[in-house]
Amino acid sequence: MLATSRLYSFLDHKSGVNLNFLEGQKLIHDLVLLHPKQGNGFAYFRDTLLGLMPIIFFLKPGESLGIYIDSEEPYFRLKIETNSVGQTRTLLLPEEFNLFPNRLTGKIRITKTGHHAVPYTSMLELKDLDTREVINQIFNESYQTNSEVIVANQSDQSLMVTKLPPLNINVQVDETESRKQYIKKNELFFQEVFSMASDDIEKIVKRFEDEGYSYLGSRQVDFFCPCSMDRMVLNLRGLYSQDLDELFSETGSVEIKCDYCHKAYNITRADVQGS
Repeated sequence: MLATSRLYSFLDHKSGVNLNFLEGQKLIHDLVLLHPKQGNGFAYFRDTLLGLMPIIFFLKPGESLGIYIDSEEPYFRLKIETNSVGQTRTLLLPEEFNLFPNRLTGKIRITKTGHHAVPYTSMLELKDLDTREVINQIFNESYQTNSEVIVANQSDQSLMVTKLPPLNINVQVDETESRKQYIKKNELFFQEVFSMASDDIEKIVKRFEDEGYSYLGSRQVDFFCPCSMDRMVLNLRGLYSQDLDELFSETGSVEIKCDYCHKAYNITRADVQGS
């Protein structure tokens, strides 16, 4: 049985680099059950999810984040919503989407909510952008971090490398080494970690510590949908308050299914009327 997926954080003091390692095997296992796509469509879904989930590291307690990719070429809609404790839900439309696009043209909307009164929103334009660079553009332009994500081929895992500003480091660091140089220098180690394909906390932490990294902590990452009967009823009440006869023209109840988790709710006319 797979262990719950986790996002691990490590620090390389000497190089001034933060590593966030996502062990996502359980996450992708559950993605298969929730969204049983096949072929290239699922491969794209998998790679994008693994690539974006390390962004949780940047969320403060109580914050939530929504990432919405509206691609026009090729046409699809991808939604990923998560929060500081790793509770996540996803949606890729159309359901029959079966491409792994090489390049994308469209828009990305990032919305962050939390303790601030007004949600933070940013928009990014995608103009014939290499698919692999979309994730890094979100980190570099929306979050303005010197980060790069590596998604494993042989295991459902990913690694985010962030070169920290000198002010964030309490010891003398090598400021001459770029993020790309650091990744190239440590490429064999990163591939070795992916090859382990381990979901064991102790083994993962020990392997990074053996390489000289300081362990900062970890958090769970799993699928969670806040949908409920009450929410579904409120949605129908808002949409059909004046058209109940049309909504219940054939039967006394309707089945509504959540797009995210596919849970079905049987809602009656009395539910919507509040009686």
